[in-house]
Amino acid sequence: MTSSLKIMISACELSADNYAGELTKALLKQDPSCNIFGVGSHACKKAGMDVRYDISGLSTVGIIEPIRFLPKLYQSLNHIKQLLNDEKPDIFIPIDNQGLHIECCKYAKKIGVKTAYYIAPQHWHWGKKSEGIKVASIVDHILAIFKQEAEFYKACGANVTYVGHPIIDRIRPFRDNTQKKSALAIFPGSRLQEIERLLPILIKASAILEKELHLNTIISIASPQYADMIKSLVKRYTTKPVSYHEGSSLELISMSCLSLVSSGTVSLEHALMGVPHVVTYKFNPITYWIASTFFKKTLAKIPFMSMPNMIANKEIFPELLQKNVTVTKCVKNAKKIYVNHTDKTQKDCELIWTHLNTGIVADLAATTLLSII
Repeated sequence: MTSSLKIMISACELSADNYAGELTKALLKQDPSCNIFGVGSHACKKAGMDVRYDISGLSTVGIIEPIRFLPKLYQSLNHIKQLLNDEKPDIFIPIDNQGLHIECCKYAKKIGVKTAYYIAPQHWHWGKKSEGIKVASIVDHILAIFKQEAEFYKACGANVTYVGHPIIDRIRPFRDNTQKKSALAIFPGSRLQEIERLLPILIKASAILEKELHLNTIISIASPQYADMIKSLVKRYTTKPVSYHEGSSLELISMSCLSLVSSGTVSLEHALMGVPHVVTYKFNPITYWIASTFFKKTLAKIPFMSMPNMIANKEIFPELLQKNVTVTKCVKNAKKIYVNHTDKTQKDCELIWTHLNTGIVADLAATTLLSII
């Protein structure tokens, strides 16, 4: 009698946790005897994964931003390495989070553990082929979520399977929702830094939009750990009663006819559900100065920061970055996209859906993984 497969997944952010949850369900459906464990959060636990560590609260983006979390991130890296060493899984599946997971992959290779990267580093979009070759040298297999990503990593010498974007699986049940939409949604992000910098501006902008467009504001709370901080910030910047939505972003998007969002997965969710929105982001000023001063060539390769605009290679939805994230510009752009959300925009959204839709993504990813172990 053969022993059950040991599969270790590492999902360090809330979006990755959702994808890992879907993958866990698909793996257990295809092989119920699998022993799936690792790093995750609520979605992974609900799906049946044995979550050993939850570090979703340490998620951050930028150069300066991670400094406050460095001791805990270093500790987390050591925990993951120790888990790899102690358990010796049949396969290690890191999801996104390049900074931490590249080091984990190096260690896995060193101790002879097979790796399959799901949502690999986006060198295909903003990096160099030499960087892609380095990833290919330490990863046994890449589950690509974009066609361009698959082509890039194949050219770098990696073993690649194009599975499609896992966001498709989560959105499919919401696509046919016909309920009346009247909410003005605010999605301040799933990271501490995003909430602190964006929420005050988005609250002030929503107060104006709510009055002028006759909408009701609902604020997304991506994780329970941020609930108190979000509610405290809201009370500081508005005296009006505000509604909150905890849990799935897709439920709130399905009720919304307009949103103000922090750049990230939620923008792609909006596009795939055809909901107009304004994308915003603010880095630490020092991070932005370093990037704009020393990485000009890299930044020049990235004309858009939101995934819908990247895929379409044009601005479908307005983007506001750094000093352009102001109340006035949020209001102006939100009103413009709300009024001008035409059939052409809907067509662009449908093209993005078609581009990413390969079928049941988690099932294809699980089939691929079980075939390479």
